[in-house]
Amino acid sequence: MTNGVDPARFRSIAGSLPTGVTVLTTLDDHGDPMGMTLGAVCGLSCEPPLLLTCVNSGSRTLAAIRRNGTFCVNVLDADAAWLSARFAGDADDRFAGVEWTPGAGGLPVLTGNIVAYAACEKYRTVSGGDHMIVIGLIIAGDHDPQAAPLLYHRRRYAGFPGLYDAADPGR
Repeated sequence: MTNGVDPARFRSIAGSLPTGVTVLTTLDDHGDPMGMTLGAVCGLSCEPPLLLTCVNSGSRTLAAIRRNGTFCVNVLDADAAWLSARFAGDADDRFAGVEWTPGAGGLPVLTGNIVAYAACEKYRTVSGGDHMIVIGLIIAGDHDPQAAPLLYHRRRYAGFPGLYDAADPGR
């Protein structure tokens, strides 16, 4: 087996995949909210209702999820690039000035600028190189069917340009 492409090439290839932008939240050992920006999230199963996230193995947020066993995926709306930047940065208190409410199990659910959220119990973790694949069982959640998501592509943000019915591929 080969070693694969170098990290710079990998980042270029992976960055070509447009993704939704989420903020992964949980609680630290003192019950305070913590979180990080995450693009690697997808639905995994309807029965049981599972989603998966890919989190850097050295992340403090991952360490907290491993300890407390719960997390929340907040899907950002098209006007929330500032939230993505806030939770991707090095700020000590990423929640300063951010509206949120305790959801299931006290998990931080962002209350502004989200399309949807999914509160999860950790179902399984799998090693994936320098990241951990964290699979969550969705225990609570909601969505705003009118909200458009924030997208990320090649290190740039974009709002969703418009929606059309997937049953109309000739559009």
